[in-house]
Amino acid sequence: MTNAQTRRTVLRGIALGGLSAAVGACASGTSTAQEHLTTPTTPDGALQRLLEGNKRLLANQTLHPQTLDDIRKHATGQAPYAQVFGCADSRVPVEAVFDEDFGDVFVTRTAGNVLSDPTIGTIEYGVLALQTPLIMVLGHQNCGAVKAAVDALKDPAKLPTGPLGALVSALLPAARRAKEHSGDIYAAALEAHVRSVVTTLQGTPSLAGPIAAGTLRVVGASYDLSTGKVSLY
Repeated sequence: MTNAQTRRTVLRGIALGGLSAAVGACASGTSTAQEHLTTPTTPDGALQRLLEGNKRLLANQTLHPQTLDDIRKHATGQAPYAQVFGCADSRVPVEAVFDEDFGDVFVTRTAGNVLSDPTIGTIEYGVLALQTPLIMVLGHQNCGAVKAAVDALKDPAKLPTGPLGALVSALLPAARRAKEHSGDIYAAALEAHVRSVVTTLQGTPSLAGPIAAGTLRVVGASYDLSTGKVSLY
């Protein structure tokens, strides 16, 4: 057995209890079963459902109030249809942005969408164990971490020290690329960083196989804090 196969087996074993429970719920004919049967299984289907949920938010026609009953319904397992790697900003609650319920989206968040090995490992888990067909890297306009990187590029004295400085430094390459663009340098830096994260994930060995097979897609997008709209890059 190869290392990749071993890793996949271990991750699936970790998730086995939850996934088995979800399958059992499907067999019982409950409302959970109906939701599971309509869950997208392709990258395009998952992306379409995310974007349709955002459209419902913009139209003020949301379907998911996220009640205590919903919490209990999903307590025995999870079967998310997509992943979103977002920013930790409190104004970007992923389930609300896409009008989804508990258990629908596997979410990872760090300030400024900054990747680390444990973060990539979390995303790997979503693909290898939970078999999510889509990863959306979701940045947002007016991101404080991106702004700090752009400002530090203009004035190195503004670069924070310690762990916060390491976080901002991870965004400096995107800030440098944004200098080549006219217009809003902060928006350009955000797009450059999101695209870089997408590229990194696409090149991650454990994800490259599913991407090549067409069972996984990685996309970049941004969220507008003032309008609530998600736009793909």
